[in-house]
Amino acid sequence: MKRIRTMVNIITITSLSAFVFASTTSLLLVQTVTAKPVQTKKQVNQPIPFNSRLRTYPANNSLPASRLITIERVIKKSSKMRITEAKLTTYEEFAAKTGEYKSSISNNRMVWIVTGFVQGELRMAKGRSVCTDNAKLVELTDAETGDSFGRSIYCPPNNQINFMQ
Repeated sequence: MKRIRTMVNIITITSLSAFVFASTTSLLLVQTVTAKPVQTKKQVNQPIPFNSRLRTYPANNSLPASRLITIERVIKKSSKMRITEAKLTTYEEFAAKTGEYKSSISNNRMVWIVTGFVQGELRMAKGRSVCTDNAKLVELTDAETGDSFGRSIYCPPNNQINFMQ
């Protein structure tokens, strides 16, 4: 009799455990299927693909002169230098003379090349001196938008400051 009671207890415990397991599994399955997705805030500073910021400048050599910026506006941007030349030309002509090509700029893009000299010490944006006197600057500006395409600095001999020493 004792043996039967023990077997009944084992069967009852096993049945109860199986019932609890089945019920829990069913409940979790129902919650998983019917659950709504958790709403999260979007990341404010999402990573931007490397090349997505690269602006391209298509050909604009067929634009009328009235759509291009004036020489006065270009010279105004270069107010710190004594200008010796300001020339409206294509990017192709500039690149052929300097050997500096940028794939984001069409060869038939109109640009202003402004050349001049800066008397005295020339300092960069972070305050570092580059030239002690009479630096020659060549600035390249987009003729349609006024965007700067860069600047080259040439120092006369013995006026350069070497940062590597």
